[in-house]
Amino acid sequence: MAHIMLMPKLGLTMKKGKIVSWLKNEGEAVALGEALLEVMTEKVNINVESPYNGVLYKIIGAPGSSYPISVPLAVLAEEGDDAAALEAALDEAKSALQAALAGGNDGAEKKKEAKPVKPFGVFSGASKVSPRAAKLAANEGIALELINGSGPNGKVVEEDVLNYIAQVKGETTSELRPIDPQSMRGVIADRMIKSRREAAHVTLMKEVDMTSLKDVREQLNALGADKRVKFSFTDFLVKFTGQALSEFPLVNSRSTAKEIELAKSINVGVAVALEEGLVVPNVKNVPILSLEQISAKIKDLAARARNSELDPSEIEQGTFTITNLGAYGVEGFTPIINRPETAILGVGTIKQKPIMVDSRLENRFFMTLSLSLDHRIIDGSLAADFLGRLIEMLENPYPWFQLQPQANDDLLIKTGGKETPYDVLESFSTGLEALKEEAPELAIGFESLMAPVFCEGELGIMEKELMAVAIAIYTKCEFCIAAHVYNAMNAGASGDQVLEAAGVAVAFGGGAAMAYTVTKVRACIKAFGG
Repeated sequence: MAHIMLMPKLGLTMKKGKIVSWLKNEGEAVALGEALLEVMTEKVNINVESPYNGVLYKIIGAPGSSYPISVPLAVLAEEGDDAAALEAALDEAKSALQAALAGGNDGAEKKKEAKPVKPFGVFSGASKVSPRAAKLAANEGIALELINGSGPNGKVVEEDVLNYIAQVKGETTSELRPIDPQSMRGVIADRMIKSRREAAHVTLMKEVDMTSLKDVREQLNALGADKRVKFSFTDFLVKFTGQALSEFPLVNSRSTAKEIELAKSINVGVAVALEEGLVVPNVKNVPILSLEQISAKIKDLAARARNSELDPSEIEQGTFTITNLGAYGVEGFTPIINRPETAILGVGTIKQKPIMVDSRLENRFFMTLSLSLDHRIIDGSLAADFLGRLIEMLENPYPWFQLQPQANDDLLIKTGGKETPYDVLESFSTGLEALKEEAPELAIGFESLMAPVFCEGELGIMEKELMAVAIAIYTKCEFCIAAHVYNAMNAGASGDQVLEAAGVAVAFGGGAAMAYTVTKVRACIKAFGG
């Protein structure tokens, strides 16, 4: 009997699908469960299997075109079907397709299948499109119905497709290529516009010290080396985000035009960049998964996303999204919410910079988190608390994995060979005594210059620190440079004032002092906000 194949519903939210290509030609045999065509829906390409055994009698759904669910795409026949009855089924399918495209597909939904046709006779229909022509048309996104065939009995051959392409190019007056609104790029554009229009976007940005998490990551990767387990920072972000969402359920909500839904599960999406655009598969039920399970799931989803092998269920029902531009050197940005979710976390690059920790100057690792939220649903204070809780876990991850901090002297900013500022001071005093013996006049002048720095009431703190900057540069003490630049700017000095003080050392110290000014001083000014 003849069967009319309909556009299947491949996902909970799917309303229409775009035919990417037919994987069989008209007249070819197909088996139940064999891939028959490729359909794109909501950023995912899916191979649709044949629901019947038989022969692909006629294709009526053109590659490159989009169709609502339940409309006819093709007619399949069983060997032995009556040719006249098959043509009748084909006419019925074409009529249903035209009616659906003209103004709805109610009729198509009711007619899931053509009426059985009593078989008598043998079907031996031949394809009216050559395989090479069909492949070329599919690659170019050309509907075969637009091409007049020049082969036997009107068969479309490869040359016909090439001639059609040349004709279209000749008629084109602009070199601009419009974006198909049903393509992945078109779908993304539509969703981004709708999100900006429907949600009241607000973005909070905050810096997080990633030094401890870097240590934990290194320890866990060393422990998992035998199992070839290697954790990324994204794995930890998903894990801790899931925990924070469980403590702040409103951030884990989904919204529609009519209601706000507090999601029962926590499904964290991780954006994956593809050539065609962005796809966001999500890790389901994050809080109940171990870090190792989360890591494996993220790697699997990303790999299958790049190979167009995702199932629609894997990009549906997300409750929160993480998008990472750190690999591109981006520090902070304003991510757009992945509706109907109500918040999204943007992750920036990790950068190293000096900072005072317990009276020591260390080079630590920092990253900027950018949390965009729908202010209609999530207040700024709640979002700040959520972000603060997430940062708290990222900055002190040790209890979550029963680990202890490792000693890391590499974090300390070097002090010109001396271990502490006191050693530097002692070395400076010794050097000054030696200078008195070799050049007493210079030593006396230098001491008179330094006297106000150590005398109460003579100069303000800022002026003293600026003078100390010059001395630190002259003595090539990296620790002292950073410490005194930090103190001077905290006391109100501008970056220009620090550079002016450094200029004194440049005048006396020559090339070496200039090198320190350009590298160390400017780096400190930038790090400390100048």
